Amino acid sequence: MKLMIIGHTDNDGDDAKNLLLSKKRAAAVKVNLVSMGIAASRLTTDGKGESAPIADNTSAAGKAQNRRVEFIKL
Repeated sequence: MKLMIIGHTDNDGDDAKNLLLSKKRAAAVKVNLVSMGIAASRLTTDGKGESAPIADNTSAAGKAQNRRVEFIKL
């Protein structure tokens, strides 16, 4: 199985910095999975920044839900 790992952020801060943060978040998950024995060739990463929230960004609870990583089966 191959997976796409996608990082997300809340809307605090600059858009460009959030995009970079989301990409780093996904890459960190990939590093951890590879360290557990999953082949790096089976994993790809991307970041969406703050562009795809799943909750309201006006509360701390909503922001926490938006700071996430998703796995998509390819």
